[in-house]
Amino acid sequence: MRLQSFLVLLLATMLSQPAFSRNISNEQAEAASARDAVGDAMSKLSDLEQKIKSQEALVAREQERLKQYQSEKAQTEKDLENKKMIFEQKSKVLDDAWKQRNAY
Repeated sequence: MRLQSFLVLLLATMLSQPAFSRNISNEQAEAASARDAVGDAMSKLSDLEQKIKSQEALVAREQERLKQYQSEKAQTEKDLENKKMIFEQKSKVLDDAWKQRNAY
């Protein structure tokens, strides 16, 4: 905004000069082009900041999901170990039952 105010003031000063002043249309065009370049860069920066903010939010959600999966995995591993232990016990009981049955 300061740049625009400066350019408006500069333009007003230039227009108040006598009619026989030198032609400054090239300088005016270059200043306008530079102003546009600044505006474009500011717009690009704003867009990138928004993209970064969105991406950071996405990463945070994904990290939370990852933690949930890791927690579920740890619990599932515990459950698996318990079920293996129960299976081994039941298998041993079955083996013993077969041995006793065959012993008769």
